[in-house]
Amino acid sequence: MKARRLDIAIVGGGTAGAATALFLSRAGHRVSLFERVPEPTAVGAGILLQPTGMRVLGSLDLLDPLLAHGARIDSLYGSNAGGRAVLDVRYRDWNASAFGLGLHRGALFSVLWNALAAQGVKLRSGTTVDRLEQTRVKASLFSGGESLGEFDCVVLADGARSDLRAALPIPQQVEPYPWGALWAMVPDEGLHPGVLRQWFRNAEQMLGLMPTGCGQDGDGTPVLSLFWSLPANGVDAWRDAGLEAWKRSVLALAPVDRVIEHIASASQLTFASYSDVRMKHWHAGRVVCIGDCAHATSPQLGQGANLALIDASVLADCLQSVADVPASLADYSARRKSQLRYYQMSSRWLTPFFQSRSRLASGLRDLALGPLCRAPLLRSEMARTLSGTKTGLLWGELAP
Repeated sequence: MKARRLDIAIVGGGTAGAATALFLSRAGHRVSLFERVPEPTAVGAGILLQPTGMRVLGSLDLLDPLLAHGARIDSLYGSNAGGRAVLDVRYRDWNASAFGLGLHRGALFSVLWNALAAQGVKLRSGTTVDRLEQTRVKASLFSGGESLGEFDCVVLADGARSDLRAALPIPQQVEPYPWGALWAMVPDEGLHPGVLRQWFRNAEQMLGLMPTGCGQDGDGTPVLSLFWSLPANGVDAWRDAGLEAWKRSVLALAPVDRVIEHIASASQLTFASYSDVRMKHWHAGRVVCIGDCAHATSPQLGQGANLALIDASVLADCLQSVADVPASLADYSARRKSQLRYYQMSSRWLTPFFQSRSRLASGLRDLALGPLCRAPLLRSEMARTLSGTKTGLLWGELAP
């Protein structure tokens, strides 16, 4: 069947929205991308691209410049305050050639948005979409009472706090996590090459360092992403205690003097909060939710950008030979269900072991997780989970 050319609106120009716009535009659809920020740019620290996300970027012919910009990650290693290994996951235990890619969020943003410009996607930046209506045959978008047009399909990719998603007739829950993280970018002096290194004191303190490749300024200087776990209601107390008090806490946990000497001001540290978004399904008529708008989780498994990229690829495939848009979006929900449910469940289950005040959870983690990481079968399953390929607790894997 010859593909029907659709008028498609995408709300949100982050990873999910930009990748979807590229896929659909290259498939011949008329795509309009609406972004509320007048001059969009990347916000946030480094991200970890998994083999699944890199596969999608490869299908868009965008992987090579990111490989040149990022830092190869071969393993995740974490120890507690006593020096005991409690986390040791290596990509090679899943696939001998697999690896992750530490990347500045700005690098991914730039590559995607440059590709959008080259593709000629219609970009509407500085536009806040505040209302959506749909009939049996069309969906309409509005901004402050002004019509933004009628479309065959609307893709919501406007993040975990999406007001448009909240107005859809889909059972959904949005729960802010009680914990978040301070983050900063600092020079990478080769302290832990190829490793996303973490240190834990119970589940209340966590320091993470991830090689992130070249900095956003493009001068070729290698950088690290630094993360420090913090309760969402503890930011003011952290600020009041002062930078030196924080540095003492960090150094009491990990020997990273050379890293934190690059942080001279509290303004270099930014607090990021997270939410857990759960939806019964991700479509309603001619509207579909993707990315964090659909399934935001805590960052424990490093899957956010990767799941968003897979969403984009699967949605484009579902709309490839479309005779009925609502049916195609229902197909999208069905095809994404198993993987998204698995990673949402896993993130919710793991988070209290790494970010909480539960001594029981951290004690169980320290006692059991290290030995589990050394068991051959479980080691392989942990690596497969990290790679982003699992679609179920006991079985199921994404097709190559």
